[in-house]
Amino acid sequence: MTKSYLMNSLIEKHTFMGLNDLLNEIKQDPNSFLGDESVENKVLRQVLKLVEDKISEVKNQAVKCLGQLIKIMREGQVEFVVEALIQFLVGKDEELRDISGLALKTITSELPPDGKIAGKACSELAPKLLNQVLNPDTPPDTLIETLSTLSILITHFPAHFSYSQIKPQPLTAIAPLLTHPRPTVRKRAISTLSQFFPIAPPDLCAQLLQTNVFPYLEADANLEPQRTTVNLVSAILRQSPQQLASSFDRIIPGVLKAVQRDDDELCEGCLQALETLLLRSSAEATPFLSSIIQTGIQYIKYDPNYTGGDEDEEMAEADEDDEDEDLDDQYSDDEDASYKIRRAATKLLSAVIVTRPELLVPLYKEVSPVLISRFGDREATVRLEVWATYITLLNQTSMYGGLPHVSEGEHVVGGKRKRESEDSMDVEETPYMLLKSQIPALSKALLPQLKVTKTAPTTLQAGFQVLHALLSVLPGSLFAQVSPIVVTIKGILSQSPTTTTSTLHLTCLSFLGLFFSTHPPPVFMPSLPVLVPVLLKSLGERHPRVASETFRTFSALLNVTRPVKSGDWLERVYDHAIQRLSTTDTDAEVRSCAEDCIADLWVCVTDMVRAKDGKEWHAICRTTGNTSGAVRVVTKVARDVEMSDDWVNGCVEWVMGLLKKSGRGGKIELFTALDTLVRSPLHPCPFTRARTRNLIPPIERELLADIYPIAHSPLVSGAALDALLSFFSALVTADDQIATHVVPGLVIAVQKSSGKGDANPMNVAKCIGEVVKSQQGVAAGTIAEYSKYIKVCGPFFDWTGLGVVRY
Repeated sequence: MTKSYLMNSLIEKHTFMGLNDLLNEIKQDPNSFLGDESVENKVLRQVLKLVEDKISEVKNQAVKCLGQLIKIMREGQVEFVVEALIQFLVGKDEELRDISGLALKTITSELPPDGKIAGKACSELAPKLLNQVLNPDTPPDTLIETLSTLSILITHFPAHFSYSQIKPQPLTAIAPLLTHPRPTVRKRAISTLSQFFPIAPPDLCAQLLQTNVFPYLEADANLEPQRTTVNLVSAILRQSPQQLASSFDRIIPGVLKAVQRDDDELCEGCLQALETLLLRSSAEATPFLSSIIQTGIQYIKYDPNYTGGDEDEEMAEADEDDEDEDLDDQYSDDEDASYKIRRAATKLLSAVIVTRPELLVPLYKEVSPVLISRFGDREATVRLEVWATYITLLNQTSMYGGLPHVSEGEHVVGGKRKRESEDSMDVEETPYMLLKSQIPALSKALLPQLKVTKTAPTTLQAGFQVLHALLSVLPGSLFAQVSPIVVTIKGILSQSPTTTTSTLHLTCLSFLGLFFSTHPPPVFMPSLPVLVPVLLKSLGERHPRVASETFRTFSALLNVTRPVKSGDWLERVYDHAIQRLSTTDTDAEVRSCAEDCIADLWVCVTDMVRAKDGKEWHAICRTTGNTSGAVRVVTKVARDVEMSDDWVNGCVEWVMGLLKKSGRGGKIELFTALDTLVRSPLHPCPFTRARTRNLIPPIERELLADIYPIAHSPLVSGAALDALLSFFSALVTADDQIATHVVPGLVIAVQKSSGKGDANPMNVAKCIGEVVKSQQGVAAGTIAEYSKYIKVCGPFFDWTGLGVVRY
């Protein structure tokens, strides 16, 4: 499109399409707008005129055009557009005020962060907006839009703001709005004020605290301004806690007093402020930490509308069968908002746990029992927050709690631990010991919440996340809770996964795999007749992640019960794995997990798999696609299982074929596989040496010619070089005759490449040295041959000789 067409389309048609053509052309070629300044000004005036159009679509399109034009405007044009939009913003037309506020936010959001335009826009726009804030006649909606635009400016372009050059100063202009009668204006003023706080001079910050904070934290302050003040303190702590650090001795006690007043909104705001204080200024909050913890403990149990009996007992029994329907009748207020206070208190305790790992022992004594007692909170959002907080406590224990300690005076009798001596009671308390003592209470409080027919999938998932975190920290700790856990898992896995329940299935399967691997078989073996059928059902699910996680679960079960006795389910797992591996469109993750499961079947149920016809290897040992999983399977089976000569020879040929094709990234695993195959089996038998002799000719004939260039490559180092050295060591250990061929082969290969400047003779020296170390029968001849080159000042043999002699 030509520039004249665009201008005429916009000016003459006055239509949505004209604006659309201009917008598209500017996006494709910003220079299409630039040229004659008078034409540019004419177009800008026309776009601003269309901002006043009666049709909403036209106005919105005009705003989008301004957002693109602001990026390429001249400095004078920026001032013109800003002034025009501000005039619209202060007008009496409510609809025009709204669209002009949107336009200002759009152009400030679209400004490029670098260049002169952003600085010019900030210097021109900020003072005008602040004057607008100071104007007592500005309508509340306009104030909100103006403050929003100021927030965008200070957030996106803090480098362009010099506080001393802003007139009027933001803190002075915005502070009066903290007493505005409209709550939404106060809320927006708090946010904007806190964003300007980091760049404010200390004297202005101190003045704001003296006039707008300290007086309203007194015990007799009016509730409404005290709510605003607490929210302001919380917002400033998020943006610039260092500005308040010197005043914490007045602010924090004021907040701790305010939280005790009989006002739910104020109480929630105080708890949020204390949480922010811990997260942003944990060290400075230390003198008040004990009071903060007690406040969190007090209000996590705040439920004034609860009319039942003893709270902790009722919370533990809340989800018993036939009581759920009656529970709601014990609450008298349908619009009760006390759950917000309990949720805020829970987050406060979570902040304590996150920032104070050195207090794990006191936290387990004071906070953990309270959290457990609230596991059955009647409000779902609070319940999930409590569980998430307990997961945080478990994670902190795993990271900072030291090592789990089991006293030597303890032993297991009938599934319970008893002490041989009362003297062992004097052991110092640790987080693990305290957690272990609370497992019965935790299980009693949590497991009744996990009813498949009565609990939402998100809640069930969160519950299993708690159990998973518990087992990660304290393995084997759920041996006494097998029955209720199995009932819940069966109920979940019996249903096919949907878009809303697939993550629940994954969490449940992940937990079950961890449960198997962290408990002795006698704990869960009686439950396998219940679990195995639903697990086999999950193996056949179309959802790829569910199928792959189920294969992992079976792998965990196989490894922990090794050696596994025969059973029909083993055959079915094998069949499922073969079916997945034989299908060309199988998901990559499912294929990898199925391959690992086949390896575990070979290791744990060797006789059963050996009786098959070996079709699994035809499906696993591919030469195309991703073969890393197959290499891993071959390596594991060769290391742990006594295999036949034919299998070993076939795998060696397959690995050698992959070595010729694979890039640098996969060679380490392939060399490891070759090393394992050459050294296999784990338990030598009479035909081992004959098997090894059968392997050597194809290795020397087809493989060494490709390995010699790798040996002198300057790119080989670290783990790759270690794998290469291990391969040569294993090779010459397996056949003492081949060592006499390997040494000259390495030397000849590096000699051929030495003239190209890309050879690394030191690597070759290390390889020859490894050969000599592993097969010392060639040591004398090798040393005699290459020691004579030590005195020769050649570019290569100096280093090779030194390397060989050193080894």
